[in-house]
Amino acid sequence: MMKKWIIFAAVCCLCVVVAACGSGNKGNNADSNAASSAVADVVIKASSWEFDQPEYHIKKGQSIKLELIDGVHGVEIEKTNLKLTQNKIKTVNLDAGEYEIKCNIPCGGGHSKMTAKLIVDEA
Repeated sequence: MMKKWIIFAAVCCLCVVVAACGSGNKGNNADSNAASSAVADVVIKASSWEFDQPEYHIKKGQSIKLELIDGVHGVEIEKTNLKLTQNKIKTVNLDAGEYEIKCNIPCGGGHSKMTAKLIVDEA
């Protein structure tokens, strides 16, 4: 009889935990959807010793996502503390200006030439 009560209590606790996790995710999804609708995506594609574009443009105050797609590379944006590794996304908000993008993972002979610019224009 005691064993049944212990199992019953364990199942009830599990139900409470699952219900709490589910309700928390609903609130977070609504916030995430609202935030993602206001975010512009900037995708940085890296291959052997080059980025797919020489320049990337955004507007001042605009939140952006930076995503590294191809290759074993990392991205570092000078004058910021932003660093990305492969397939990671970060949302940032930058002041107007030019920022140099560099590969920060040694990737071979052309590594030192692997640069691009991120240009943040006035709104």
